[in-house]
Amino acid sequence: MASYYEITSRGALIKGREFNFSNLYLYHIYNSSEPNQQQIIDNVSSTAMGGLTVNNWTVYDGVASDATLVARGQGLHTYAGNWHCSFTLVFEDERFNGSTLEVKGIFEETHDWAIVGGTGEFAMASGVIKKTVYERTPEGTIIKLTIRGFCPDF
Repeated sequence: MASYYEITSRGALIKGREFNFSNLYLYHIYNSSEPNQQQIIDNVSSTAMGGLTVNNWTVYDGVASDATLVARGQGLHTYAGNWHCSFTLVFEDERFNGSTLEVKGIFEETHDWAIVGGTGEFAMASGVIKKTVYERTPEGTIIKLTIRGFCPDF
C-alpha cells in the first residue's frame, strides 16, 4: 500500500438526500448542420494541445423520437493531453427546472465525470456520472449517463 496518503473514517452524520438518475442520454453532436458544440480555438501544434470547444449538449430521457429533453450540458472542453470538460448540467424538465449540477472530468469513454457542486434541488451536490457510449452516428455520439450523488440538507 502506498504511504503517501491516509484515509480516515469519520463518524459524523450528515443529513442529506441521495439522488440517482439512470437511462439518460447525452447527445454529443459535432458533424451536423445543427451541432450542439462548436470549436472556437483551433489547436495549432503537433500535439493538438490548445483546442477549445464550447458545448450545449442535450440530455434526453431516452433515444426514441418522443424522448423528453431533461437537461443541457452547457460549458466547454479544452485539449491538454485529454479533452478536459467543465460544464453545468442545467435541468429543463418540470421537476428540476432551473436546478444545476456542476460537472468536471475528461471526455474519454472509460472515465467518469465528477459532480463538484450544484444549485436548486442539487445545492452543494457531490457525486459521479458514469458514462458509456450508447451509439455512434455520422453526426456524433450518444452517451448513456447514470448519475449518482448526494446533497446535504440545510
